[in-house]
Amino acid sequence: MKRILKFLPILTCLIMIAGCDPDLETADISRVTFYPILTVPGEQWNTIKVGGSFTDPGATAKEGDADLTVTTSGTVDVNTPGVYTITYTAVNKDGYSATDYRYVGVISAAVEGTDMSGSYKRNAGAKGVSTVTKISDNFYFADNVGGVAVTNPSLGVYFYHYDTGLLGVPFQRTPGNAFEATNATVELGVKYSWVVINPGYGAALRTFIKQ
Repeated sequence: MKRILKFLPILTCLIMIAGCDPDLETADISRVTFYPILTVPGEQWNTIKVGGSFTDPGATAKEGDADLTVTTSGTVDVNTPGVYTITYTAVNKDGYSATDYRYVGVISAAVEGTDMSGSYKRNAGAKGVSTVTKISDNFYFADNVGGVAVTNPSLGVYFYHYDTGLLGVPFQRTPGNAFEATNATVELGVKYSWVVINPGYGAALRTFIKQ
């Protein structure tokens, strides 16, 4: 009992000081937040034929060791050629969110078996060269989305040739950038064109000629 009484005045003093000084109330106080971590199982980029089937594997999310609810948006019409995006979002208790995507290219029979891979050169601006690589049927990677003078991996996009004369370039993240393209068309063996959606690229239609 004597030890308790001995230190009681000091403790009381500290409580009184802290109560009077608002700066002491928040000094050296920190919080830890666990950002949501999304896991998207299966393939991120998927290709099916018109009339085929697609089942969304969904996604899971964690905040530290705790499970989070994942909100899913977007649908796939397997009977209509196009490029469809499914979006997954999770929010932690502090309001921080994480988002990831799954893509499905629904391919028309009219373009099955075609191949637009090769080297293309933009017909304006810096006239940079883009190499289009076929990854799988009707699914490609272009390493120079804007036809700029110098290419690097962060300037590449994935896209689908999903119907006659039509390309689909959905919103996607690349290292240091996020890209998508609109008005995307192709004339097989001749050229392709699109408008790049990115803050640094403007609204010009960019055309690439097959080399």
